[in-house]
Parts: sequence; C-alpha cells; structure tokens
Amino acid sequence: MHASSMQLQRCLLFVPGARADRFSKACDAGADQVCIDLEDAVGLADKVTARAATFDFIAQYKGNKDNKTQLGVRINCISSDLGVADITDIAARNLQPAFIMLPKVESPADIALAQQILGAELCAKVPLIAQLESPHAVFEARAIAKAATNLQALMFGGFDYAVAARVTPGYNGWLWARGQIAAAAAEAEVGALDVPCLDINNAELIARETAAVIELGYTGKAAIHPAQIAAIQNAFLPTRAQAAHAQKVLDAVATSPNAAIAVDGKLVDRPIELAAQRVAQLALLGVRD
Repeated sequence: MHASSMQLQRCLLFVPGARADRFSKACDAGADQVCIDLEDAVGLADKVTARAATFDFIAQYKGNKDNKTQLGVRINCISSDLGVADITDIAARNLQPAFIMLPKVESPADIALAQQILGAELCAKVPLIAQLESPHAVFEARAIAKAATNLQALMFGGFDYAVAARVTPGYNGWLWARGQIAAAAAEAEVGALDVPCLDINNAELIARETAAVIELGYTGKAAIHPAQIAAIQNAFLPTRAQAAHAQKVLDAVATSPNAAIAVDGKLVDRPIELAAQRVAQLALLGVRD
C-alpha cells in the first residue's frame, strides 16, 4: 500500500525557503500540507543559507497549533549538485520531514537516486512527491508513479510543462497532461496534486479551478498564498447529500459484505464502495451545503 493511500492532502501551501520568517505563519495557516521551497523560490546566492534555515526549522517542528499540518520540503533537482547536496544533508541529519518533493523528475531513475542517498531507513519513514514538469516526464508518469513504495503523490508542474510542450498555460493547454498524470496516479494508488493558481485573491476562480481538476481525478492542489487555502480545501469537501449517500453505501456493504447489493436502485460494486470510502474520509473534515 502506497504512502498516500489512506491520507487526505487537499492543499499543499508553498513557502519560500529564503523567508524563514514566514515558516511558522505558513504552518499555522490551515493547509493540510506546507512545503518549504528550496528550488524556484531561492536565488543561487541564498541556496546554502536557505537550506540550513529550512532544515533547522524542520528539525524542531512539532506540529502547528492544531497539530495537523504536515511540513515537508521541495529540494533542488536531484540530477543537480544542489539537489544531491540537499538530500545528502537530509540523510546526514537523519531529518524526517513529512515528505520530500523532488522537482523535475524525468524517470524512475531520479526516484531511485533519491532513495539511494536517503538510505533504506529514511525511505521507510519519509514519503516522496514526484513533480512532473516536461512532456517526457508525463510520458513516463506510469513508471514514475510505481517507482517507489514511499511515493506519496505525483504533482503536475504546469508552468514549466507549458514552456517545454509549447502549450498555453490553462485548462485546454494542460488538459492532456493533467489527465495522464491523474490516471497514472490513480493506477498506482498515489495522490495527484495540481499546479497552483497564480491569482492569489480570486477565491471564486481558485474554487472553480479546483472543482475542475477534482473531476479529472486530482486529490489535491498546490497554493502559493494562505488566502488560497480555504477555497481549495472546501472544494474537496463533499456536500451533505454526498456524505449521506456514501455512508448509506458503506452501511449497506457492512450489513451484507458477501452479497450483491443495491442502494437507491443502483448496484454497488467495488469501485462504488471505494469511492464511498473516500467521500466518508473527506466528510470527517467537514461537509458543504
């Protein structure tokens, strides 16, 4: 069973690794996950100091005010000297973030290199998130998704992908790649995280974008500002009617576990049961009217 199979990560909030003053605030903002970014958000001159500050913070992090937010880190590309230095330092310090995001993953070999440096003991404790940001990576999505038992999710790196694939960033330009990544993640039973929306204050747009990728099979979406969190996380919540129906399905299955059953006139097979389980899990976090 993969690392993400029984976890719910609706929103992953990025915070720049060069802004240590924002780390605590980000962790208290209410996102399911916070990712300190050592890659794009940190200039070359600040890489070493940002790494030190980030790893010091992760080492002392005991949970946010609600003890729910998972704190992880996006390292530099594992095929670069900076990325190797990042993950070597994690291993040397026996650091155990909630996850390590690997940007610009191109093949299972990148996952294997990260695992080799981490070592078996840390691999058993620290999940990985693979970020796919090129056409080649999308073509390799199925293999990448199955490359490691500690892979928690695939993440779509939409803006880098758009440049490499010569498409316009947005729903139509991203549709094929988003679908491929979501399908590969579902097949491997790992999460699928969507690219963040660059419009920070447009909650309606963010909610609409999130609803659209939920329909494609995404289990979470990234954010670049705390103002985006509520719109994203609420979009993943079931309605009261959906939660009630899911519980009705699960109750029926529990009552007749080995028999063919129908709920509201519709046959309940294994996929319907699994969908109901996910809805019931999400309903524990809240429901929408």
